[in-house]
Formats: sequence, structure tokens, C-alpha cells
Amino acid sequence: MIKTVIKRNGSAEDFSASKINGWSEWASKSLGGLVDWSSVVIEAVSQCPETCSTIDLQKKLIDVCVSRRSWEYNRMAGRLYASLIKRELYGDEYPTVQELHSTMFNDGLMVKLNYSVEEYKQINKIIDHTMDLKYPHYQLNQIRYKYALRNKVSKQEYESAQFTFMRMAMALAENEKTDKLLHVQKYYEHFSYSRLNAPTLNYTNLGTVLNGYASCCLYTTDDSAKSLATGDHIAYMMTCNSAGIGTHIKTRSIGEPVRAGMIPHQGKLPYYRAMVGAVQANLQNGRGGASTVHYTAYDPEVEVIQKLRHPLTPEAKRISGCHYSFGSNKFFARKVAKNEEYAPFSYLGNPELYEAQYIADSTAFEDLYSKHEQTATKKLNAREIVVSALTQAYDTGVQYLHFTDTINKHTPFKEKIYSSNLCQEVMLPTKPFKDVQDLYSDESEGEIGLCSLAGIVVSNIESDEQYAEVAYYALKMIDTCIHKSDYPFKSLEKTAKARMSAGVGIIGLAHLMAKKGKQYSDIEGLNFIHELSETHAWHLINASLKLGKELGNAPWISKTKWPDGWLPIDTANKNIDRFTTVGYKRDWGQLRSEIIANKGIRNSVLIAHMPSESSSISMGTTNGVYPIRELNLMKTNDTLTNHWSAPDGTKLAAKYQQAWDISSSDLIKCYAVIQKFTDNGISADLYVRLEGSQKVSSTQIIQDYLDMVKFEMKSRYYVNSKTSSGLNLGDEPELCESCTL
Repeated sequence: MIKTVIKRNGSAEDFSASKINGWSEWASKSLGGLVDWSSVVIEAVSQCPETCSTIDLQKKLIDVCVSRRSWEYNRMAGRLYASLIKRELYGDEYPTVQELHSTMFNDGLMVKLNYSVEEYKQINKIIDHTMDLKYPHYQLNQIRYKYALRNKVSKQEYESAQFTFMRMAMALAENEKTDKLLHVQKYYEHFSYSRLNAPTLNYTNLGTVLNGYASCCLYTTDDSAKSLATGDHIAYMMTCNSAGIGTHIKTRSIGEPVRAGMIPHQGKLPYYRAMVGAVQANLQNGRGGASTVHYTAYDPEVEVIQKLRHPLTPEAKRISGCHYSFGSNKFFARKVAKNEEYAPFSYLGNPELYEAQYIADSTAFEDLYSKHEQTATKKLNAREIVVSALTQAYDTGVQYLHFTDTINKHTPFKEKIYSSNLCQEVMLPTKPFKDVQDLYSDESEGEIGLCSLAGIVVSNIESDEQYAEVAYYALKMIDTCIHKSDYPFKSLEKTAKARMSAGVGIIGLAHLMAKKGKQYSDIEGLNFIHELSETHAWHLINASLKLGKELGNAPWISKTKWPDGWLPIDTANKNIDRFTTVGYKRDWGQLRSEIIANKGIRNSVLIAHMPSESSSISMGTTNGVYPIRELNLMKTNDTLTNHWSAPDGTKLAAKYQQAWDISSSDLIKCYAVIQKFTDNGISADLYVRLEGSQKVSSTQIIQDYLDMVKFEMKSRYYVNSKTSSGLNLGDEPELCESCTL
């Protein structure tokens, strides 16, 4: 039992139960009577020594609340934590925004922002520190230890959550010519009210000397020593710039001739190892870089590549430092459905056929393939290959899928797309560089794909008008960051500013679905997702049109279909309409006319649904478009652990549909509906429960694959398994006659 407490000034006084009761009762206000504050006090006091500091006592109250594992107790912990952060960082009074910025500038953490003393005074009236009291504990903790500026060596802290949001808002609006403070206020409020979700790099770099903001980088190489070396340099430098890497290495296969047969080629594996070394040589915010290698079913080395991370692969042959994405097209899927053999081909031996697999119309591919098949000596069973690739997803967790024809069909881009990014939601044109020197020239014909991300927290949007405004500021934020960025290569700066590629996703879908009483697995839920996805696309396209009128269209907009009036609904898969019963709610014809009249829009591409595993925590919501896995989870990122609770989890417990209770078939349909309105892609996860005697059969995983092809998903990200007991592949692939395309 506590007898003595040590105050912040070092003085001691007798323990007063009334004071701790007052703290806890205050912290439980506005939580609807769903917390028992008195029991929190009793448990906390019982765990403290006889002499205890007031700070340690407050931390113990927070720990007890967090350990109760519910949304309301996490909110109570948040109120206590917000008060604690203020006391630990600032004492009794918050500094003004200008005072804090001056301190951080003098300490080398910030640059001077373009604001006058009078503007700083007005900004100080905008910031609202009471907003911290509305956040759950994990939201404050994520911002404090991952996003707020700090000296990571001395551990000196500077920013509470509201100061972090204000720094971002001011950095984004500092060069506005008109309504500067209005833009500051809009950015700040959308961040603070958890409507506009920014990527990690915006949190950590805005207002500092670091000006790298692109989340995603894609590149391809050509089949030459210099081009392959250039790819390694791209991977190295872009990892230094905090981008995740999507890799497509275009080269010949093992044993094929080099220099007229003087040297047998070593195949792709040595180049994968070199790329992994380049990526892992650098750290990003304390962790290693990451990359996804894209290969296809037609690669002669496919059987080896798909098992490079498998624990049973001999260690000397294993390449575990990257992720892998298995590519295929509809022609291959038909071979799978019919349980037929197919003939792989190499880039060196069949360059036209290789390139044809990345064309939306399969006619050219099939004509070239039929000629190749007549003379091919190597044949593989398509079903066995796809089962092997798909089971790797369960065994290793990082064997993804991409569909080479669909990514080149359902897109605004006219030029060829070879791959996705690290997380499989961004598909952009890339062109190989001939030499490293080409990277540093703005005359190069090569191109790195670069995409800047943002998210709209749909569960916190209060009206259609507010959705439109948040969409506008999401794209405006991306626009500003593209132009603020420092680029490691001249060629990249040129193409990034010419393309203006954006990826704005939906965040907090599971929370919104629970609030509306909708399920992922029924027709009402699919109709709701259809309407929301249409709303999302509608507002973003309109926002890009508005920005195009204000700032000018993307310089390379002519390389897209937008000037012709293209809309995502034009190339969407028609099979999707079989399982939704709602039509369009928006006047797409009018919007098409406006786009044509404006000769395009501000951005080459607009929508990508990212995982937001980290940034969604800073918004206090559910991540991306995914269903929740549990009502309460421990989320670990780098060295930071957060005890996450689903928003309104107690009140909406019966409304939240957990991912493990949604079949792959139902979730694929949800993703297909979202993809209908998405010009880029989706980090589309699947979930499978493998508890006890529950198994997954080859029949099921093949049918899931064929459904993804049928409904034209562009990619599939993780397959998450709950307490795996192994895969049941007892029904041999040749017996799976029920699998259809």
C-alpha cells in the first residue's frame, strides 16, 4: 500500500486516495460508463511500493487500463497518457508553436518555416491540445515514439501529437500564395481529427532537412551487365531514401549463352542476391530496407525461384532477404483450370513472347506462344506450379501474386507495366536504364516508377462535402511533397514531376462497416463497399481535375488515357456486377466530359489501397480496407509495441466481422468491387483459420487463384494463417476437377 508519494518537484507528501480517485474519475469521463475507474485505482495502488513518485503512479494507472484490453479502457489510458506527456515534455504549460519551432531549429531538428511572427500568433490560436484527450493510448504512443521529432541519441523529446500535426500542416502550406493560414488550418484539422492519413515519411520529414516522401519505388532492368548493375544502384539509393523496392529483373536464364557461348549464364539468382545486398546495406528508421522480386510462371527457373525462401531449401541456395511475387496471365490460368502442361520460355530465346505476357489483349501472346510450344522441349504442369507457388504463401508468408495482363488492362497508363511495388498496391510503367550514368541525366529514356501515398479515414468522414475536401487535401499534400522532394537521380526528378503519380487509399473500412452494421460476406456489405469505392474514386478524380485547373495537368498526362475521358469503370471487370445489385450513384458521364474538356487531370494515377499497418495506428483506427483480425491485438513495429483495440470495440463487438470468419471467396469479391473503381492496385490480404483439425486443400487454393483471375484482381498480398496446423494437399492437383475459371 502506498504511504508516501514523491511529487515532480522532488518533495514528498502523504498519499491521498482522493487525488488518485480524482485523476481516474476525470480520465473515465465521456466513456459512457463502460469503464470501472475505481477498480483501476485499486489494482494500480496494490502494485505500487510504499514510496512512489506521482509519475510512476500515473504510469501504473495507464498500464492497468491498457491491460484491460478494450477500446474504452484504452481511451481512459489515452487521457491519462496525454496529461503525462504534457507534464514530461513541457511541465505545466505548452510552449507556443513558434517557441517550440525555434527550439527545434536551434537544436538542429527543424528548418525555418516561411511564417511571420504574426502568422505564428494566428497559428497558435488554431492548435488545439485538448484533441490529445480524445485519442486512445496506442494512437498517442505511436505518434510519440515513431513520428514525433526527437533526438534518438540523447532521447530528448520535443513534440506532442498536436505539435506533430501542426508541423506537418505548416510545412505543407508554407509556400501557398493565397489563403495560406486557411490551408494550414484545413491540413491541421484533417490530421488532428483523424480524417487525412499521411505516410510515415511525411510525419518524420516534413519541416526538417530531410526531403524524401515517396513510399514506393519500382524499377526494371535490361539483359546487360550495365543495366543489371544500374538496378542494384537504384535499389541501394532508393533504400537510402526510405522507399520500399519493387524489382523486375529482366535477364536470361541459367545455362544460356553469354558472349556467343563463351560463358554460360548463371541465371537470376546471383542478381537477386546482389539486389538483396544493396537493399539490406542500409537502414530505414532503424530497420533494414525491403524489396519484392517479381517473376512469372513462364520463367524457366520458376521451380527454383518460388522456393528461395522456403525453410526446406538448402541454406546455400536460399535467398531469404527479399519477398517474391508470382506473376501469371489468363492464358496460364486456363492451363491451370484444365490441368494442362505449358512450356516456359526465356527472355533471351523469346523476347517478343516475354514482352507479350505484359499486354492486356492476350491475342498476340497466344499467337506467339503457339509457335513456341511446337518446338519447346521443357514442359511443366500448370496446376502443380501454381499449387507450389500458392503454398509458399502459407509456408513463408511472403509469396505474393500479380497478374501481368490485368495490370496492363485496368490502368490509365498507355505504357507497359512489368511489376508492382513492395506491398503490391502500386503498378506503374518502368523502363530499364542502359547505364548508371543515365540515372543522373534528365535526358535518359529509362524510368523508375515512383508513387506518393495518402489515405482517407472513411470512418471519420461526416459528410459528402467533407469527403471531397479531404480528397482535395490528400492530393494537394502529395503534390506538395512531390515538388518538395530531393531526388537521388535527375532522371527520377524529371519523371516523378512529369507523372505526378498518387495513391490515395481507404483507411478504417472495418470500423465504418461495423458502425453501419455491414458484413464483408453478404450482398448488403458488397453493395455498401461498391457505393463507398465509387464515392472514393469520384471525389479523388474531381479533386485531381480541380488541381489540374489550378496548377496545370501532369506534364505527361498525354501518356495516359485520361485526356480521352478514360475512367476506371471503363476497364473494370464485368463479372463483378454479378454479385452487387446497386448501380452508379454519380454522374460519370458529366465528369468524363469535364476531363476531356480540361485535356486530363493533375495526376497520372490516383488510387491505391495500402496496408497502412503503421500509419493507421496514428489515426486510431483499423488498417486499410482489411477486416479486423481480433478486437484487441498487440501490434509490434521495430522496437515499439502498441496494445491496439478496435474503435468502439465494446459497443460494436457484435458488428465487427473478424477476418478469420470471412472466406477467401467472399473477400476476393470485396477486393474485386474495390478494384472496379481503383486505377492502381490493392494490398489485398487473405485470411485462413487453421486451428485444430482445420485444413486448407489444394482444391481451395486453386479455386481462390482462379477467382482472382476471373474477377481481375491485379495482385494478392499476404495470406495470413491463424495457428497453422499444416496444409492438407491430400487431394492431388489432377483430381481437383471442380476448380473452374
